Amino acid sequence: MSSDRIPVEVCKGINGLEKIVLREVRGSSAEVYLYGGHVTSWKNEHGEELLFVSSKFDCPTPIYLA
Repeated sequence: MSSDRIPVEVCKGINGLEKIVLREVRGSSAEVYLYGGHVTSWKNEHGEELLFVSSKFDCPTPIYLA
């Protein structure tokens, strides 16, 4: 892995919730929100989204499974 590319990034997501974005050198990635440990994105090396999240995720309430 290239030393100039950080494979783990902690940043703010929807509604300011903290998330971790994991990146693999070939281009695949995953996005995990720290509040509840919910995976909200999983992309393959072609950038294709493999996980689909309800549009309700955009609301200001905590993430939870119903």
